Amino acid sequence: MNVDLTSDEISVFLLVLARVGGVIVSAPIIGDRQIPRPIKVGLAVVLSMVLVQVPSIRAMGAPVAILPFTMSVIAQLLVGIAIGFVARTIFFAVQTAGGIVSLQIGLSIAAVLNPLTNEADPILGQLYTIMVGMTFLALNGDAYLVASVARSFDLAPLSTSALSPNLMQSAAGDVLTVAELGLQIAMPIAATLFASDLLLGVVSRALPQLNVFVLSLPLNIILGLMAIIGSLAATVLFLGNQVSDMPSMLLALVRHV
Repeated sequence: MNVDLTSDEISVFLLVLARVGGVIVSAPIIGDRQIPRPIKVGLAVVLSMVLVQVPSIRAMGAPVAILPFTMSVIAQLLVGIAIGFVARTIFFAVQTAGGIVSLQIGLSIAAVLNPLTNEADPILGQLYTIMVGMTFLALNGDAYLVASVARSFDLAPLSTSALSPNLMQSAAGDVLTVAELGLQIAMPIAATLFASDLLLGVVSRALPQLNVFVLSLPLNIILGLMAIIGSLAATVLFLGNQVSDMPSMLLALVRHV
């Protein structure tokens, strides 16, 4: 069976592959370092082959000259990286929350290698990372991401105009929300430990002979773990809402191109 492809069809496929490849590189879970590169490349090629069959994408034109085509490929790659990076925002937020909680409890020194990032993260940071990963997969976050990428071709063209200042500004704004989301996740535990520190401060004024520092170490760990367990359902619900809102965030990224 012979398949004849025109140069325009090959150009459109390469542009689609550039955007999808950028998403695969920066997307959560599949873009992590422990995923073998051949799997990433194969997934990008297969997904691009599926998307290029969509009539609206197939009908898109591609630049003929070498320089405009090269610039379009770079633009699609950067757009894909921006989409995947914004999708990973919630993962960055939970790592921030884990660092805040570990610092408050006193476990920040107990850092071990995180296989998702190949970096030393606090134990509680890895706990939150596992929670958001399981929530992401349980709520079909991967399907949301693929659907958003497919929809992005209708909103952002296969040309250099896809890389606009509005897209970069929107991506930067989403990144700035990482600290805000991390504080929202860590707030119940941080508030509990702050109240405990205030109470210990009052006790130390009433009983100066009491060694508050030695008492605060096990007390913060116990109260922190109890606060984590008590806020577990609310944390999962919050993460679920963020995963559900991810498609609107990704489409808003390219809507004003």
